[in-house]
Amino acid sequence: MKKTLLFLTVSLVSVGCKKKDPDTIVAYSRENNSGTYMYFKERVLDNKDFASGVQTLPGTAAVINAVSKDSSAIGYGGIGYVKGVKTLKVKKDAASPAVEPTLENVVNKSYPISRYLYFYTVGEPEGIVREFIAWALGDPGQKICEEVGYYPLPQGERIVPGGGAGAGDKKTITVKGSDTMVILGQRWAEHYMKDRPGVTIQITGGGSGTGIAALINGATDICQASREMKKAERKQLLEKFGKDAVEIRVAMDGLAIFVHETNPLTEISLEQLRAIYTGKMKSWKELAAIK
Repeated sequence: MKKTLLFLTVSLVSVGCKKKDPDTIVAYSRENNSGTYMYFKERVLDNKDFASGVQTLPGTAAVINAVSKDSSAIGYGGIGYVKGVKTLKVKKDAASPAVEPTLENVVNKSYPISRYLYFYTVGEPEGIVREFIAWALGDPGQKICEEVGYYPLPQGERIVPGGGAGAGDKKTITVKGSDTMVILGQRWAEHYMKDRPGVTIQITGGGSGTGIAALINGATDICQASREMKKAERKQLLEKFGKDAVEIRVAMDGLAIFVHETNPLTEISLEQLRAIYTGKMKSWKELAAIK
């Protein structure tokens, strides 16, 4: 009996230790309540479905961590999180030049997957909420964008929404939504509260979809989102409050494509990304063979 048990144990261990083929592309993605996920699906995949083998993780930091430990991996996420991985230049198509996600290229939109980051409110923000938004769009707030690793808006795009000024009786602001924007939101809150004793700003993530749902349910003052609100979401909010959602651009971001630091790849096209994430391309050799 002892010999039989030993044999079974060794057999199970041998099966479990089967090595992964290093040539197989391991694609990491954000979870489906993420604005980054939705943006990638719309802009890169042309709304095609992700392949079943794509591994989803909660937050860009988790995707970065996974790719940094896996030489066969590729992932995507906000530029502000990129550390310990290799960022690829991105081509709009095979005939276009490969472009880095630098400040200049994101602002002039030559980087193919440049995007805005947003605040959303129910109707025009008022009081202390409007003051905080105006501060974030001012020079101090936009400077923090650079410090965190995101990109400030061009001066002409820093549009403060209308609404009443003055703090009034409200001293607490709730901000919920995009995981991509959590660090940026936290830094804004820290600096804003430092100069305004008595004001409290609560920042939580959960994804853009979670933040938008919270806004519709009246559970947050500001929604942070890395994608635009959809028509159906705007309709829900209007039906509940009798007010439109107000969209406020607060920063810019280059959606970064990254691989392990040892990967020899330096650039990739949107078409190649689409092939990888829809499951049509599964081999690094196959990718390298395409010029």
